[in-house]
Amino acid sequence: MNTATIERSQSAVKSLDEAKASLVQKFIARMNKVSESEVINAANLDDDKALAVIIKKTSKSSEKPLSIKARNEIAFAQMKSKAFEAVKSSYDLLDAGDACQILGISKQALSKKTKSGQLIAYTNNRRKYYPDFQFENNKATTSITKLLKALEIDPEDEPKVNLLIVFLANTMDYSNPGEPENVQPRYKLLDIDPAFQIIVRDFKNRLEMGK
Repeated sequence: MNTATIERSQSAVKSLDEAKASLVQKFIARMNKVSESEVINAANLDDDKALAVIIKKTSKSSEKPLSIKARNEIAFAQMKSKAFEAVKSSYDLLDAGDACQILGISKQALSKKTKSGQLIAYTNNRRKYYPDFQFENNKATTSITKLLKALEIDPEDEPKVNLLIVFLANTMDYSNPGEPENVQPRYKLLDIDPAFQIIVRDFKNRLEMGK
């Protein structure tokens, strides 16, 4: 091996050491940008996964933060999604086609019934879903019309109707003092007049609290 070859090898080794040191410093700088718990959690992973986690965390933290308006929009969208999931778990929801088939009417007639307050529908992403409890013997029960009038709710006020549907899915204890508990979803008690009055009172109170 001649002198030139030896010099080139020594130069390469020196450059590689500097590169390694520089990479270590950069990685340490990235670790300093994440929380201690995240560093500890990453240390328990395999080497490749640990490096990837630290890099991903710091990449996210270096992104431009969202505006308050954008964060509020995201939070509202997530809240709507969770509310709809809760409604789906509480009722059998019928789409417009199913509701029309039960009632033997057209979609136009169904829309009129909804707008006039004979039926209530949960609106999600512009689609309407009808809780099944309001259908009986292929007809719409009269309790919905009575309830909307008592609450003075505009049937076309979608946010308020959505809130009402969520409220009706929640349970209440309809029992007298000293009697065993009678816990049921509110919508199952709409045809019992004393329970109906309690439901109306409690929902109005809920609206007042939200103002």
